[in-house]
Amino acid sequence: MKPIALQTYTLRDAFEKDFLGTLRAVAEIGYKGIEVGGMYGQETAEYVKAVSDLGLVVTSNHGALPTPETLAEIVDLQQALGSTRLVSGYGPDDLKTVDGCKACAEKLQKAADLLKPHGISVHVHNHYWEFHRVEDGRYPFEILMEQASYIFSQLDLYWVAFGGADPVEVLARYGKRVELAHVKDGALGAEYHFAALGAGQVNLPAAISALDPAVTQWLIVEQDLSDGDMMQDVKTSYAYLTANGLGEGKR
Repeated sequence: MKPIALQTYTLRDAFEKDFLGTLRAVAEIGYKGIEVGGMYGQETAEYVKAVSDLGLVVTSNHGALPTPETLAEIVDLQQALGSTRLVSGYGPDDLKTVDGCKACAEKLQKAADLLKPHGISVHVHNHYWEFHRVEDGRYPFEILMEQASYIFSQLDLYWVAFGGADPVEVLARYGKRVELAHVKDGALGAEYHFAALGAGQVNLPAAISALDPAVTQWLIVEQDLSDGDMMQDVKTSYAYLTANGLGEGKR
């Protein structure tokens, strides 16, 4: 089983109100790590100390891709966080055509080239629009993976399924490039709707079992919105993974 982390964006409102208290609650639930989704008003050194003091690990950081002008700042932040993985992504308008997808892939490859000497890898986070076919019949996701040859995919299992693809089939083809998986659940109808893990329609046991155990390092829980108490959903999702033998936590 792979260790379980939480994308901090899930609890963004709580982190803004009480960073230390929220981080402590995440650690007490049993999560082993966090993916940084914002600094929530904290200085980097304070952020890192709080994470370390609670026995958590920074799995990755979600942020902007570097340019030559911003490279030093981004590398400094990654190194301060102790993170060798930078996660980024694209909006739907960027990926509507083959040419648009190729342009995005070129930017990803350039970013990877800039970061590689610093020991930092680029991971692209998908939404549903990466799995809406473009004019040549391919998924934008396929074009990104093929054109940017040594980036990684941070595969979001819910968005793959909501977009109309099968996470198991995607992992059969691209699993060697998935070090980080976003584990998410929700409805698969005409409208997206998020839920705690196990309360939606994604076949999470099948998808998690399809991850390559030699490659995937973390299961990262993310939930964009909640109908109720998000902290309770975060607890429910952790309990679902551990109780079903799908992920490893501290409890």
